[in-house]
Amino acid sequence: MPDSTQLLIGAGLDGQPIAQAMRLANRHGLIAGATGTGKTVTLQRLAEAFS
Repeated sequence: MPDSTQLLIGAGLDGQPIAQAMRLANRHGLIAGATGTGKTVTLQRLAEAFS
């Protein structure tokens, strides 16, 4: 499980959490996917995590 210095961004095929270090959060990122795959929800959750 990620600690408080990491941002949970998903889970791998094996179910293990995938996290991004918060110290790298000032870098650019890309959220891509087809209609209805949760891009907006993902961005909303990211915004909530930063506030």
